[in-house]
Amino acid sequence: MLRLQLDNLEIFRQSLQRATAKPGFYDSFYDNFTAESEEIAAFFRNRDMPQLKAKLNNTLKMAAEFAEGKPGIGLYIEMLGRTHRRLNIQRRHFTMWEHALLETVREYDEEYDKQVLAAWLLVIDMVIGRIFATLDEVEKAAY
Repeated sequence: MLRLQLDNLEIFRQSLQRATAKPGFYDSFYDNFTAESEEIAAFFRNRDMPQLKAKLNNTLKMAAEFAEGKPGIGLYIEMLGRTHRRLNIQRRHFTMWEHALLETVREYDEEYDKQVLAAWLLVIDMVIGRIFATLDEVEKAAY
């Protein structure tokens, strides 16, 4: 796996810290995400939102560790892939998720710029890539 340049990883981590330190980040993210489509909004109705916000917090922290190449984190990302497969989550849903996440970061990180955006895209796209590699493997094994 290609590792991110350390400066991009550090930009991501600093931005993540700035954005998530502000109250309301996760509420805003889920507001942005559910506004992406009625299908997404319906999926999140009657869900345990505090639990989902905590999981998202953990996942974003692990995303940096995954991008850094820390051992074992790939297994967590693969588990996410399997979990989302069981929920019938598709690539287009991840595209909406990424869009909502980047919009929320733009709103909450006062230092947001093209460099911050690029760092987020590199990290998040690595994670999404691994999730879908896992999903593709699961589908192949089923046949």
